[in-house]
Amino acid sequence: MTRRFVVALLCGLTLAALPHLSRAVAGDPAVDQVQALTSALLKSMHKGPAASMVARYRDLEPVIEQVFALPLMTRLSVGQDWGKFSPGAQTAVIAAFSRYTITNYAHNFRDFDGQKFQTDPNVLIRGEDKVVRTQLISADGTAVSLLYRMREVDGVWKIIDVYYNGISQLTLHRVDFAGAVASGGAPVLIAYLNRVSDGLM
Repeated sequence: MTRRFVVALLCGLTLAALPHLSRAVAGDPAVDQVQALTSALLKSMHKGPAASMVARYRDLEPVIEQVFALPLMTRLSVGQDWGKFSPGAQTAVIAAFSRYTITNYAHNFRDFDGQKFQTDPNVLIRGEDKVVRTQLISADGTAVSLLYRMREVDGVWKIIDVYYNGISQLTLHRVDFAGAVASGGAPVLIAYLNRVSDGLM
């Protein structure tokens, strides 16, 4: 079974559940979190590629740590092997995954050409989670759909997954990280995450 087939299958299964949603009232705190993220990303984009990756990373780091449930996302991305990691290894993997996440956002949102974010104020409910819908709209009107799946962590709504044009990033992480975990556990996964981050910096 190829990696591409596995990704397509898992994403299809995940997306199949999304239509079964109920609607929440507007003015939800989950929306405020997403808007804090999109505002920070737009600010980063306005600075353009002339801004260094180090500066861009530094600007985005506190916002991403505020709005993403990075420890939970790390555990969900690793999957069932998470319990096999020692507490020290778990802490190190969370740190590497956090750096990996922030670096990817700093790298991917570095150009501005008239784009804007448009967030639907009406939150959707799926079990214990909420879904906030956003579009990244280009100057020519082309829109990219972003769905933020959120969960309440210590009284704060935080992002646990992002669907980019219908594809779950959490699902992609699980598939992507599986090889590293299988070949050498936490040390190999940490090395992989750091290698990717170093390459983008």
